[in-house]
Amino acid sequence: MRFHRGKRYTYYSSYSSSRKSRIRWDRIAIITAGVALILAALIWFNFSRIQLLVKGYSFSQQNDILSLSGDEVDEVLSHDKMEHIQDWIKESEEVKYYDEYEHYLSLHKDLKVKAVVTTVNDIFNNYANQLKALSYTDNQIWEVLKTARIDDLKYLINKSYKYAQVQPYMQVKGFVFTDMDKYMKVYEDKKNYNYAVLSTTYPFIISKNKATKIYTIQDPKNILNLVKKGFQLPSSYEPDDLVKPDMPVAPDCDNPSLRKEAADALTQMYKDAKELGYNLVVNSAYRSYSAQKKTYDDYFKKYDEVTAASLVAEPGASEHQTGLGVDLTSQSVISGERLVFGDTDEYKWCVKNSYKYGFILRFEEDKADITGIGKEPWHFRYVGKDAAQKIFQNKWTLEEYCLYEGIIPSIKENQ
Repeated sequence: MRFHRGKRYTYYSSYSSSRKSRIRWDRIAIITAGVALILAALIWFNFSRIQLLVKGYSFSQQNDILSLSGDEVDEVLSHDKMEHIQDWIKESEEVKYYDEYEHYLSLHKDLKVKAVVTTVNDIFNNYANQLKALSYTDNQIWEVLKTARIDDLKYLINKSYKYAQVQPYMQVKGFVFTDMDKYMKVYEDKKNYNYAVLSTTYPFIISKNKATKIYTIQDPKNILNLVKKGFQLPSSYEPDDLVKPDMPVAPDCDNPSLRKEAADALTQMYKDAKELGYNLVVNSAYRSYSAQKKTYDDYFKKYDEVTAASLVAEPGASEHQTGLGVDLTSQSVISGERLVFGDTDEYKWCVKNSYKYGFILRFEEDKADITGIGKEPWHFRYVGKDAAQKIFQNKWTLEEYCLYEGIIPSIKENQ
């Protein structure tokens, strides 16, 4: 009997332990479910905050954003993080263009917040849809907004200019939206977008057009700088690599140096000409601003204003200050066998061959209305072999090369 009672006791004890275990796990499940519900509720009620946190917004930024209406919060959440979100909230009366504010500020970093908000609101309330009606895409509108002002947008809309019409001109430095009519007229004749923009924006490149604005060149070391009245060098500029070419120098020349690249090229040109029996001589090369001023003043004492201006460049507008311009002569002129360099065989050889060394004949008689300087058969300018070859082949002046190729100095307008 004890044996049976023992079995019954063992069975009951095992049943009781299993029941207690099930109760304990049920309680854990209930607690877990409760915690999950609480967490779900917390996430539900703070989902927007969590989304903002994931996007990288700080706690204070989150608070400011969450103070907006639900639709406004959703609008903010539909975009990537905006660094200036608190500024936009403070300045804008309605949440419509936060992402546009951020984008516009990235293009115009010098603008203040209020100006960004006012401008963007005006653009996207009044003009963006009209541009889209002219088939502008969002990306094309933003390309225009890199430089366009409100008046430019009005002009494009009033003239019904499509992006495809404007875009080729936009690529040229100096482009102005409101000059599109002028550009298109020039293009009809020249078939070149660079020429159309540059000759309109900087008409004095063609010297028969008076320079009404003066620009100072900001990178005077650039060997392709167009230096003339309108595009002028700083008075303080002096090349730091001046060297004397390895060739003869005229007895009265006290400034035979050129920038090293030009001096080396001229030395080689001299040597090759010498082998053919031509004797080139340096007559004048680098001339400082102050030296050019003295020359300029002397010419004005000798001649009337118009004549003097056609014979010598203003201080700052002389290629001699670049260290890339050189006046050549020949031994035959120095010895008195020839009167002027333009009558020598050396001159004829230089006209035909100087481009091979990177030089161009700068001032020709029939191009004075473009260059602004009368014929100077002695004056050659170093521009590098590639540019010189293209100028020679097309029978261009340096001005025409710059116009057709879209090359303009880095400049700042004088006030």
